[in-house]
Amino acid sequence: MITLKMIFMKKMFLAIAVFASSFAFANPTVDEKIEKSFNESFPKAEKVTWYENDSYYEVLFTNNHVTCRLWYDHDGNVTKTERYYKADGVSPFLMAKLNKKFVGKKVFGVTEIATESGVTYNIILEDDKKWYHVVADGAGNIHLEQKLIKA
Repeated sequence: MITLKMIFMKKMFLAIAVFASSFAFANPTVDEKIEKSFNESFPKAEKVTWYENDSYYEVLFTNNHVTCRLWYDHDGNVTKTERYYKADGVSPFLMAKLNKKFVGKKVFGVTEIATESGVTYNIILEDDKKWYHVVADGAGNIHLEQKLIKA
């Protein structure tokens, strides 16, 4: 049986590996037009850190107390965004759908992923005994991906 501790350890290892591999590319010299576009779009951004690889720039920052991540191609086009937030950031429309389908569950955290294909929400719900990984889209279509027992 997969426990929350095992999942946490896997995620921690993955996070450390990603951090270590991207550390060498942190705070590169960013193309001026891309940095200018970012600064105009997010004038109140805090804790801004840029990363670069062969095909894109990535910027991690906080905007209005929400952690955000954007990917720019080298032509300055935003190709993907992610936002990480708690229950207070969930739209009322989606919250109503979640509350109806998962009665008595609380939102622990949300990862919102936006691409040209649309927006996807990876939502972690919880109750006293279990964690629920739910995936939703902007139209309110929701399905349960995984259910885990709390350790």
